[in-house]
Amino acid sequence: MSFPAAPPTGVFRRSGIHDPSLRRGYEACRRATRTTGEIEYAVSLLLPPPLRTATWALYGAVRAVDDLADAAGPRDGEGASAGGAGPERAGRLEAWIAAFEADLRDGRGTDPVRQALIHTMLTWNLPPGFLHTLFEELRQDVHGRQFATWQEWRRYNGLINTPLVLRTASLLMRAAGLSAEPEAIAAAVPGAAVAWQTAVDAVYLTDALVDLSDDLDRGHVPLPQEALDEAGVRREDLLTRHATPQFDNLVRTLAQRARTWLDRTPPPPVLHPAIGIALGTYTDLYRLRLAVAAGSPAALLHRRPALPRAARLRLLLPARAQAALAWGLFPFPVQPCPPPDTPPAEPEEPGWATQVRSLAAQRRPSVPPTPHPSGARPPQLPARTVPRHVAIVMDGNGRWATARNLPRTDGHRAGADALIDVVHGALEIGLKYLTLYAFSTENWKRPASELHALMYEIPQLLRRLTDDAEPLDVRVRWAGMRSRLPADVVDTLTEIEQATRDCTALTLTMCVNYGGRAEITAAAAKVAQEAVTGRLDPGSLSEQTFARYLHVPELPDVDLLLRTGGDQRTSNFLPWQATYAELLFLDTPWPEVDRRDLWHAIEQYAHRTRRYGSVPRIPAQATGSRQGESR
Repeated sequence: MSFPAAPPTGVFRRSGIHDPSLRRGYEACRRATRTTGEIEYAVSLLLPPPLRTATWALYGAVRAVDDLADAAGPRDGEGASAGGAGPERAGRLEAWIAAFEADLRDGRGTDPVRQALIHTMLTWNLPPGFLHTLFEELRQDVHGRQFATWQEWRRYNGLINTPLVLRTASLLMRAAGLSAEPEAIAAAVPGAAVAWQTAVDAVYLTDALVDLSDDLDRGHVPLPQEALDEAGVRREDLLTRHATPQFDNLVRTLAQRARTWLDRTPPPPVLHPAIGIALGTYTDLYRLRLAVAAGSPAALLHRRPALPRAARLRLLLPARAQAALAWGLFPFPVQPCPPPDTPPAEPEEPGWATQVRSLAAQRRPSVPPTPHPSGARPPQLPARTVPRHVAIVMDGNGRWATARNLPRTDGHRAGADALIDVVHGALEIGLKYLTLYAFSTENWKRPASELHALMYEIPQLLRRLTDDAEPLDVRVRWAGMRSRLPADVVDTLTEIEQATRDCTALTLTMCVNYGGRAEITAAAAKVAQEAVTGRLDPGSLSEQTFARYLHVPELPDVDLLLRTGGDQRTSNFLPWQATYAELLFLDTPWPEVDRRDLWHAIEQYAHRTRRYGSVPRIPAQATGSRQGESR
């Protein structure tokens, strides 16, 4: 049986994968699966398209990361290929993991393989914990992992391989109409956890035998030293590819052990017949692989054995026919991978729709930000240390005015000037997202005169960003509730959102009539409505899916949350988006803030080490001295 070499565009189309970049990622994963996982690829063809592409993404992406840990870089030299530390490999692996973590937080990938993996995880609601464990173990592999005992070897499988298998099993079981996770079934069914661990051990012991020559190329012996000692095989003989009768006996003994483990594993309960056929075929192909390995032990020292074509076809041809019949007779609503999300635009309201289109059509070319009057320039920081998203609680306007015997409304006008300067500074330093707390749902408790002033100042402020003769390249978004806001404020917010939608340098989100709990509550109500109408499966709800129902779905997580005015609380500001934000509190009231304070805050952020629950891999490095004046 030959496997398709050309990109299976029909499979991608039937899986709902339409974006060309995303297709390239899935195709790269398919090729990696086909090249390195002969059995895995063959069994994936027994599955319907959505499951097929998902298994390619899981297996292919893991193989791609594993290759980073295995392949010698240009400066690794002989030490790396002989099992040395391999600094180039370690660096590439760390860079890929860091990029994956960042892409996962943003919900999209900057690399095609990562994009396909993240798309699969979000589509099928697969938690990322098993990948974090995988990454940790791969870090150890870079430095040459050796196993002293069978206990160490099994522990390694339990940490790195079993979770991956369980996640794939979870995907298959969900497609077969089962809501329980494999871990839950393992807890409920006596002996299930041990049986699955035994099956995984059998698979990876088989792989250790057939991949032996590749591992030896890297100076790595994947078998426990305890097994070598029991058979009388010297590690040095393996590294020099010296075949001995003891080695032949070792291979046959281990092949028999793996075959016994496979035979001892019962199939999981309550399986869809097609899933049962796929798992049975997978097991039969591994038994065939063991027979090939045991039939010619010495060959394992020099090459990876292929499955005999005739024997493979005898297993796969009837399995393909049986699986197709089973999926036809017992179809399940396997949900295809959704195309990239495009948040629906709110319907344009009569009266200002024409004005919105006119604003967008007449928009003048944007200009660079105006330099600070003092001549101060932003600090020169490595791009990786600059936060992507800064959120600011602009507090202290009223107290600043009161301290000067001025009306509180004068404080808000001065605060608008500070905001404009900070926006210019955000553009200068290269910030991509800036979110400002302009008016909260709790601010309605303020005196009527102050509310009237704020409802006037907010639209005026926004027009200063867009209606000046030389507008900035700033896209304005609005996060908040329509209720209680005057119609002219709502119209202005919506008009400016539309007029600036093509700007790309900075996304400025104005939180007007915003409350964090209200945002989450409104999102939960939308999710509940989607579930009631059948458009959303509650069992598939993930954090990323829920976030699509927030006020600004594409808003990334906050990296740095800054509050001025002396108080040290977040005040119901972006509780969902700021879960992992670094916090910084300034005593300076907002009207006295300018771009230099923003730059200084970003410098402090650049010196912090963000761990997201793990431990730092590379010590934090100094980011250089500050450039220009700061306060």
